[in-house]
Amino acid sequence: MKFLTLLAVMCWCFVHGQAMHLMRPRPKPLDSPVTWNDLYVMTEHAQKEDKDHETRLLPVFSEVMLNEEGTCCINTMILDYYLKHILHADDHEHVDKYPQIRFVRSDLHRVSQILKPYCRDSAEHAQVTKYKERFSTFGRNSLTLARNKAVGETIILFHYLFESCSARM
Repeated sequence: MKFLTLLAVMCWCFVHGQAMHLMRPRPKPLDSPVTWNDLYVMTEHAQKEDKDHETRLLPVFSEVMLNEEGTCCINTMILDYYLKHILHADDHEHVDKYPQIRFVRSDLHRVSQILKPYCRDSAEHAQVTKYKERFSTFGRNSLTLARNKAVGETIILFHYLFESCSARM
C-alpha cells in the first residue's frame, strides 16, 4: 500500500511539474510569418552594415541548451535588455535606418510581456550578465556600431525565443 501511495505521489508530482510548463502561453508573434519577415528585413540591413563579422554579442545556445527549462527566461531577460537599450522605435535615426523597427519592437514587446511573468522569480543569469558586458565593451568603441550589431543579431534572439519558449516544455 505504501508503494502505491508513493507511486501515486510521484506520478502526481511529475504530471504537475509538466503541467506548470504548459501553463506558460506561447506568444503569437513567435509563430507569425509577418514578424519573421520584418525581422529578416531589419536584420539583413543591419548585417550588411556590420564590418566586424568576428564578434558576436549574443551567447551561443546549443539545441540541447535551448530545450533546458531556464533558457526561455534567459532569452526573455536578454529580450528585455534589447527593448530597453537597443531597439528604440522612437529614435528617428533608428527608424530611418530600419523602417521595420516599429513593427518588430511592438511584436517583441508583446512576447516580453507574455513571458516576463513566468520569469519573475529568476535571478539574473550569468548569460544575461555576460551579454550586457559584451554589448557594453563593444559599445565603448562606438555605441552606434554596437547597436547595429545587436540589431543584426535580433533574428538570432528571436530564433532562441522561438525554440526555447514553447508551452511543450
